[in-house]
Amino acid sequence: MPVPDRLDEPVPARRLLTDDVFDRLQDDIVRGRLAPGQRLYDLSLASELGLSRATVRTALLRLKEVKLVEAVPNLYTRVAPLDLVRYLETQDTARALYLFAARMGTPFLTDEQISGFRAYGDDAAERVEVDADNLFSGRAEAAALLPFVDALGNAALARAVQRLSPTIRRMTGLHADLIPCDGIFDTIRSLSAAAGRRDAEGVTAALNAYYDGPIAEFHERLGDLFDETGPVHP
Repeated sequence: MPVPDRLDEPVPARRLLTDDVFDRLQDDIVRGRLAPGQRLYDLSLASELGLSRATVRTALLRLKEVKLVEAVPNLYTRVAPLDLVRYLETQDTARALYLFAARMGTPFLTDEQISGFRAYGDDAAERVEVDADNLFSGRAEAAALLPFVDALGNAALARAVQRLSPTIRRMTGLHADLIPCDGIFDTIRSLSAAAGRRDAEGVTAALNAYYDGPIAEFHERLGDLFDETGPVHP
């Protein structure tokens, strides 16, 4: 029997147990359920989850790659501190990548992506406060920023922003109360409107306004907070 020609169909990604462990621990760290400096023991985690130590170790290595975990061989593995400098550097890198994606990817946005932008803009018009869960979960990022990356279809760029995302989601989610609501929602509406027109210049201007306005103000407030309390270290 001839094999059906299905070369054009994407092969479903195989999900591994280590992906589940990674996602669970990442979410716990990002949301603060696992505190900065908390020790992580692969044997205890493996027992709790009913999995092998090798599976847990692989997940911990991936968490180290995205800067959520620190590890010294034969000494400790622990949740990384909330580091303001690291966060600001990560946010600067993310800004450069998203601006590139917006400039290059906006003309290639699909009708479905544009519908998503419009829905997100309409939702922003009705909001009166920042929803921390949207930041923790990555829904805000997925709605406002990732469509430009997806439109380009650049796997290396997608991996780069994926590595940066946990550090940003962690800091913004834990301190969502410091984010200026009006400025954020105004820039989201401008971004959504420009994306709806596939206006790359308008999208770039809206993103710069987002980073130079409400996000810059958020960073000033974070700086004041860390000056008062100091960084959250182990």
